[in-house]
Amino acid sequence: MANRRNRRTRLALVFCGVVTLALIVQLLRVTVLAQPSYANLAQQEAQTTVTLPGLRGSIIARNGEVLAMSELRDTIIADPLLIKHPATEAVTLAKLLGLASAQVRHALSVPGGYSVVAQLVTRSTGSKIESMALDGELPGINVEPGQARYYPAGSLAEPVVGRVGANDNGLFGLEYQYQKLLAGRNGYEIQRTASGNLPLPNAVVKRQPPIQGKSLKLTIDPALQAYAEQAVAGEIEKTNAIGGTAVVMDVATGQILAMVSLTAPPLPGAKPLANGGQPVDVQRALPTESWTNQAVAYAYEPGSVAKIATFTAALQDHLITPTSSEVVPGRLVIDGSVFHDAEPHPTEVLSMGQILAQSSNVGTIEIARRLGPARLLASFERFGWGEPTGLAFPGETQGLMKPVSQWSPTAIGSTPIGQDQLVTPLQVLDSYNAIANGGVMVTPKLVLGTVGSRGHLHAFASPAPRRIVPANIDAEMIHLLSGVTGANATAPDAQIPGYLVAGKTGTSQKPLHTQAGYQMGAYWGTFVGMVPAQHPVLSAIVMLDQPVPIYGGMTAAPVFSQIMRYALARYGVTPSGSIESSMLPRVSRSVASRSRE
Repeated sequence: MANRRNRRTRLALVFCGVVTLALIVQLLRVTVLAQPSYANLAQQEAQTTVTLPGLRGSIIARNGEVLAMSELRDTIIADPLLIKHPATEAVTLAKLLGLASAQVRHALSVPGGYSVVAQLVTRSTGSKIESMALDGELPGINVEPGQARYYPAGSLAEPVVGRVGANDNGLFGLEYQYQKLLAGRNGYEIQRTASGNLPLPNAVVKRQPPIQGKSLKLTIDPALQAYAEQAVAGEIEKTNAIGGTAVVMDVATGQILAMVSLTAPPLPGAKPLANGGQPVDVQRALPTESWTNQAVAYAYEPGSVAKIATFTAALQDHLITPTSSEVVPGRLVIDGSVFHDAEPHPTEVLSMGQILAQSSNVGTIEIARRLGPARLLASFERFGWGEPTGLAFPGETQGLMKPVSQWSPTAIGSTPIGQDQLVTPLQVLDSYNAIANGGVMVTPKLVLGTVGSRGHLHAFASPAPRRIVPANIDAEMIHLLSGVTGANATAPDAQIPGYLVAGKTGTSQKPLHTQAGYQMGAYWGTFVGMVPAQHPVLSAIVMLDQPVPIYGGMTAAPVFSQIMRYALARYGVTPSGSIESSMLPRVSRSVASRSRE
């Protein structure tokens, strides 16, 4: 009996010992062995990550004026599940945000745990709201840092500068082209927080600073850009055109000083007049910035400005001289198609200068037929027609120059006079700028380079200039083109008092979109030129879409004159071609100067 009682006691003691040991092991596991993991979990639960926005770089004009910039802004976020008194909080927030209290109360009362109260709030206001939220005055309110893009010059040069979307990604223009350079990189802070997400003293555990995007410095002159936009807009309204484009270039450097793209779409149902444009009594919208940069994205049949290719090639191959003459019939029939001049005339003898000054299609075609398709096409290609300009602008087209194997039987008549081809206004200007630059082609440029945090310019490299026309032929071409702005020529309205202007007009009919042939009464009017002709400093092109009257010499040429008068005065360009102003810094005049020796 005693032995049995002792056995039970021992078993009970063993059981109690085992249980006690198990409890001790479990206690050690929970309190000692698991301490690091629990401490890690506790630390994670008491930390929060705060985004530090990396500002997008600015876009700056050549004179330092800011065209696009980003600023830090806050977004006010509410968690309605944590807000017990939305009416009271709404009154307080509304005063801080300058909003209607009813609007704020609605944002605080929506179902769910997330509601945007206000966006693009200044950092000072955001900081006040954040402090009040941390102090418990505005429970359920959070502040998220961010940034906003601003365009201090408004819509000035919008097709060039571009715009960004809600996520700060470039949508078009330079904002899109240079997205990787402009975009900033966000940083972050990891902070220790107490109950209620309140930051503790010395709360920053880790910090990765944000990186600001690089800023771009452009070649655009805001004052000239604004003046050119006004001039083109005025002519669009005056001629009832549906759009207009203008580009002004520094001859020696290829820097684009102004690039205008405006549109004035007609009202739905408005029909064009027989001679182009829209009825003057139709209520039209005022010209606005185009959705696209028409100077590079709009390819058109340019008309007689294309005659530069025929004349330079014929001069270079000694088929003509500046003083030679050509028998010009009233009309030509090529494979059943009739080619004629703008004004009817009998067979006559015209000098080379008269053929260009009067823009004789028949005279140009006769020269081109002696030149032949292969040499004519090679001349266009030397001028860069049908090839990328090197600007690499988003949406830019290289146009179309058909190979000789695809020429129709009538192409030898249509191609020399600016039909059967597609070219952009910038490509046309590039070719005439090469003539202005002594026969040397320079790549057009819109961006000078990036600007560092200390304001230093890191210039982008430019392709080397290349000669495309011999210097002596170039001088002969400038002499011939100077006659185009004479009193009895096609563009006397391009004249500038005290300066000699050289250039060319173009008037071309718009083709049908869905079938062969041309639109009745729809034309483009173009003038492209350089000034002063003796030693060109500036070149420019103006193109109007469906103006009335239709002729480039009557519509585009006056705008060229108006813009160039302003530019010449602004940059202090004398009639001899010297520059008396520091507003147009030059890389070098040596290339152009040597080319005329």
